[in-house]
Amino acid sequence: MIDHLPELAAKATARVKRGYYDNGRPADTSPRSLVKTIQKSRRIPVITEIKYASPSVGKIRESGNPLQIAKAMLSGGACAISVLTDPQNFDGNLETLVTISQDTEAPTIMKDIVVSPKQLQAGKRAGASAVVLISEIFSRKLSNVGLDSMILEANRLRLEVLVEANSAGEFENLRKFTPDLYGINNRDLSTFQLDLSTTERILAENSDLDRPIVSESGIESPDDIRRLKAAGAGAFLVGTSIMKSSDIERKVRELVNA
Repeated sequence: MIDHLPELAAKATARVKRGYYDNGRPADTSPRSLVKTIQKSRRIPVITEIKYASPSVGKIRESGNPLQIAKAMLSGGACAISVLTDPQNFDGNLETLVTISQDTEAPTIMKDIVVSPKQLQAGKRAGASAVVLISEIFSRKLSNVGLDSMILEANRLRLEVLVEANSAGEFENLRKFTPDLYGINNRDLSTFQLDLSTTERILAENSDLDRPIVSESGIESPDDIRRLKAAGAGAFLVGTSIMKSSDIERKVRELVNA
């Protein structure tokens, strides 16, 4: 079976070396906390994600006006917006993150295959409130930097950190790093296999955490939200099913009212 994660990490390392993350327009934003936004949410905390493609499913949506899409998501009740900044695998870009960070009031998340502190610095410059780190990249030494060093740099930059894992062993190991948020990716980024029961299995063994737990990937319906909430997830990151929808605002509203 093909192992996709080393390829994704190698492409990210090459982007860093090419200087993709060195420039870009800085965003003029005020500080916003993803953690506090989730904790204070009166409805289901749904983090919506702007991505036009992915390596697992291919093209998701034709590129449109990302700010218009973001405003539809927020009108539907999204608590925060994740923005893909990886241009090779997700048709993302840093400028989209700048625009949404500046022109909405919601916390934004930089979502990328993060292997270097330079990417964190670019996310901060672009106005992100938080960043996603993939545990397996660091445990498999696909980055020259350790997870502890990356979290320290994010803390220095005042970026909240969501560290995601796909297995119980990886997830258990995250406790010693005390990230701001714990993520469970229902998609295995090595195989691209998707299984919602990943969240259930991991939280059956790790139910005593004092930070928000975000279930990510494969969420399509209110039933999925209810299932994952019953397992112990406190927030939900949803991208593909919303980006595929012909009525984004309505789709998000369905999920936040699950």
